[in-house]
Amino acid sequence: MNRNGGSLNSTDVFKNRPAIIICEAGCGTSHPLSDYLKAKGFIVNCIPESNQAIDAIITCVPDIVLLDFHLPGAGGYEVCSTIRPYFSGPILLQGQDAAETAQLLAFERGADDYIVMPVSEELMTARICAHLRRGHRLVGKVGERQIRVGELVVDEARRMVSLADHSIEMTSMQFDLLCYLVKRSGRVVSREELYEALYKEKYNGFDRSVDVYVSRIRHQLGDDAEKPNYLKTVRGVGYLLVEHEGSAR
Repeated sequence: MNRNGGSLNSTDVFKNRPAIIICEAGCGTSHPLSDYLKAKGFIVNCIPESNQAIDAIITCVPDIVLLDFHLPGAGGYEVCSTIRPYFSGPILLQGQDAAETAQLLAFERGADDYIVMPVSEELMTARICAHLRRGHRLVGKVGERQIRVGELVVDEARRMVSLADHSIEMTSMQFDLLCYLVKRSGRVVSREELYEALYKEKYNGFDRSVDVYVSRIRHQLGDDAEKPNYLKTVRGVGYLLVEHEGSAR
């Protein structure tokens, strides 16, 4: 929506207020989350149909996207995988399926977070704001700094990752987690520390999204979970980014 409640368009550059596109079947009627976000200062475009949402996300480039698992037309997973090559911002996928397989599939399709419903408008907004804060804090802050661990290179300024000179595409959440570990290579980092660094909130003791991200990153690096070359699990403690000869931080 524009600042007066009209349609979102590519000329509204979201200069001062964060813009979100919500794709959910219920958007055609009263939508409490949309109303709550607007009251908090967001520019909101609520779209009930998947193909229309894909066009709007690619054309308008909002700050963040929220997709529902159950959508008319293409489902949330398919929308996520379609827009990911064209949209670098956070993609949150919401659904009622709390199974680990459902969450893993969301991350594999390019989502930055999977939120098990139902949650309150207040908590959902807090999660959205946490993703936005992290993105604004990290992008463009570090200059041209690169961190190298063996053949793994993390470019903080460009938010790019390469391994043996081959580029690796990562979601914003995966990049943030890997960057955090790379800066602390040679030291075991607990799940609690990683969670609180990523989400900027106290770890609840149950959330396993960090484990899912680590598993996905390990797969992208071609690491064997049993004999990892880079990302090692220290059971009962956390994760270790293994130092290599010639590493530079």
